[in-house]
Amino acid sequence: MINLEEVSVGDFIYAKLTIQEAPVFAEVSKILEKENAVEIRTDLWGTRVVIVQNAYWEEKLAKKSKRIKVLNNYKQWIKEMLDHEEAETDSGINSIHNGKPEKCEPEGETSGTTSVSKSTKRKPKVVRKSSTKKRKTRRNRKTSRSKKTGS
Repeated sequence: MINLEEVSVGDFIYAKLTIQEAPVFAEVSKILEKENAVEIRTDLWGTRVVIVQNAYWEEKLAKKSKRIKVLNNYKQWIKEMLDHEEAETDSGINSIHNGKPEKCEPEGETSGTTSVSKSTKRKPKVVRKSSTKKRKTRRNRKTSRSKKTGS
């Protein structure tokens, strides 16, 4: 297992990925101290993030050890994130959405003497489902029988 204090960008390590059983030879492209991980670049799998427990200096150690999975507790993480989030100030609140709504008069009622004609009601069109049954072709039964008996 590697130590984050000993690793620098550009070092080559062996990493255990979730995609593949055998360890992968990779170059360290970034050190992620908060996550206790390193970002690596491989020829086959591209850029990946590997926790320190799955990264090794030697290939023999990487082959002997088992891959360690990280169990994420997203409920705890979101709770911590919301606790540290700053509250919004009232200066950014728009009066249109959060204020008292103004009474609007409908335009049709203010016109006074002119009346608005109502459109005539039309019957709704009947939409039929397409049949799932296969239609039989129409044949004249007498002619098909006569053809069979005639030959």
